[in-house]
Parts: sequence; structure tokens; C-alpha cells
Amino acid sequence: MRAPILPAAFFALLGPVAVAQVNPFVLYPQDPERQGLTCTSFVGRPDWNRAAEAHVSFRSDVLRGIGDANGTTRLFGVYHWLADEKLSTSETYSLVVRSTDALGQPSTGQAGELLRINGLSSPPSTSTARGTWIMYDGFGLQGGLWLLQGNGLWSVGVDLPANPLWPATDGHSLFRADLLNANTGATYGENHRAGAPNPTWALPATAAPFSTPWTYVLGPFVTTPNLHLGGIDPTSNRLGAPGASFGMNGSYPDVGGTPRSDGLAVRVTDNLAPAGFVFLAWGGGFGTPYYDSQYAPNLIGFCHLGAPGPNIRTVGLFQLQNGVREVTLRAPGSIPPALVGSTIVFQGVVLDPVLWLGNWTNAQAARF
Repeated sequence: MRAPILPAAFFALLGPVAVAQVNPFVLYPQDPERQGLTCTSFVGRPDWNRAAEAHVSFRSDVLRGIGDANGTTRLFGVYHWLADEKLSTSETYSLVVRSTDALGQPSTGQAGELLRINGLSSPPSTSTARGTWIMYDGFGLQGGLWLLQGNGLWSVGVDLPANPLWPATDGHSLFRADLLNANTGATYGENHRAGAPNPTWALPATAAPFSTPWTYVLGPFVTTPNLHLGGIDPTSNRLGAPGASFGMNGSYPDVGGTPRSDGLAVRVTDNLAPAGFVFLAWGGGFGTPYYDSQYAPNLIGFCHLGAPGPNIRTVGLFQLQNGVREVTLRAPGSIPPALVGSTIVFQGVVLDPVLWLGNWTNAQAARF
């Protein structure tokens, strides 16, 4: 179920979130803040034109520590790209934060809601053309939404009302990158290995939840720096442009060697410390979350690689340029096929050279 991607006409709506003071955490092949998106074949809704919530969740076996404020989670809003078939008709939607299980399935009903904000809408326009709104919606909560699920047992979603006019004449949808096994005919999109799980969920208004085989330009606003892993597959044109694919290909690279042997890259972004210094490390899996009280209060967050020791190895020290730094970890063809079935976890610290304050990034696993 899909609609063709819209023309590249972009508009920005600044809500109560100051963009330079937050980081949108978006699991997508490209960086929507800093790159032109060439990987999006289609825009779509979670359950065609029926009422449903579109959710992005973060499995605890892949991602931990997003928005970590010393063991808890702080979320400040939701960032998403809204595709509108007719800009002159303002579209309504709601924002939802839900609890999830360890595999990312959102809890249903009012009992599963951690936050709901109804009555939001896209900006007014006199244009009757198709176009895109880039939505910055803040929660308006002092200090953000505090959650106790520090390992990421929550999801953020956009609740779309039913719209029988979509996609023929009106209605809105979300930018997405289809998985290889989505069977939608998408030329561009995600480039994961076989066996990767669906990363997003649909919560229909009148039916049971189901997972969906694509990623959305959708995610929470946090004040922590972001770390994303990217797969490098020079034999694929799924991105529609050169570079590493930082969506599902990062967590699920293919290193089997027949026919692919992906490389691996890491990207760190931080709008709060755009010239910050980045210290990167890795370990052979997630460890017991470790809080380094020696450096408190100058180091925010938990290390999800565990306590310092021989099982944690350093990658290096780098500096952000305009809030971003990409580093190639291993070139294509250089990761041994013997690693198939193993997991490596990466995490970093961003040091603000002005405030002299360090902040752990999230941790992300590459599951070979």
C-alpha cells in the first residue's frame, strides 16, 4: 500500500521546540536534517486511508540510552515529515507516546499511553499543490516527558484520522523508506540483511496492531547526542546516492560475503554542541548500564557498554563539524564472514568545548 513520493517542495513549521536546543532521533537511511533525501520511494500511512497510529519504536536488543538523563529518559517532542496531497486543506493529527515490550511492540489502549496530544494540524496554505511540511512539535512540558524505561521501552507515534480521499485528491501521509522485503516495488529505501525485523508499527483504530516493513522520518526530540550506525554496500543503489545507509543497514549489515560484504560506518550528530569532541568506543554486546560518578556532574548519561575494562575498546577521538561527524569503521569486504551471528555495540561521548560538559550518546548494536 503506497503512494508516489511528493515533489521536493519543503516548508518548515517551528513549534515550541527550539531546533538548536534539541536533536531529533530519526532511524532512517539518510539524515533528514542535513541531507537531501534520495532514499524515499514512497510516502504512506500505517493502514492505508483508515484511522491508525504510525509508531517508531526502539528494540532494546538494538538501541539503548536514547534521551538518557542519568538513567531515565527525557523526550521533548516529535519530529516528522508530513506529506500533504493538497496543501490548502489543513490536516489534523495527534501525537502519542506509548510503552512497548522488549521487541518494540507498542502497548494498546489508553493504559498503554504515556502521553497523548490531540488537535494538532498542519499550517494553512493557499496552494492547492502537493507538498511537504516538516513538523517540529514540542510537548510544552517543563523538562520534557520523563520516562523510567531507560533502555528504550517506549515508542513515539503520529495518530492519523481516517481520510477516504487519500491518496487520490487529499489527505496526508508520512515519508518512509521501504525494506527490501516490503514487496512494494520500491527502488530506493532500506538495505538491511535478510532476517531483519520490521522496525515500525501500525495501531489501527478498530483492529489489532501489526508491524510495518519501512522506516519513517519520525522520531522524538531529545537533548542527548545521537549515534547511528550505517552499512556500506557499494553494490546497491538503494540510497539513490553514494554513502552509508544509516537506517536498518546499520543495525543489520550483511557481511556473509555471498553476494554482499558490507562495511560499517558511524555518524554522531549534536545540535547542542556543534563543534564538540567525540570519543567513540565499542564492546561485544550491551553491558550493565554504568554511571561514572567520578566525573559527575560533568558527564551526563549511562554507558551501555558496561564498566570500563578490557572488553571495551576505543575507536578514536574526532570533532563535530556543524553538528555532525561520520567515520568509516570498516570498509566493504573487510568484515570477516566469521562474525555472522555476532553482535558489536558502539557508543560515544560528546564533550562540549564551551561548557566543558560531556554527554553520552545512545548505544547502538550491529547485529551481523
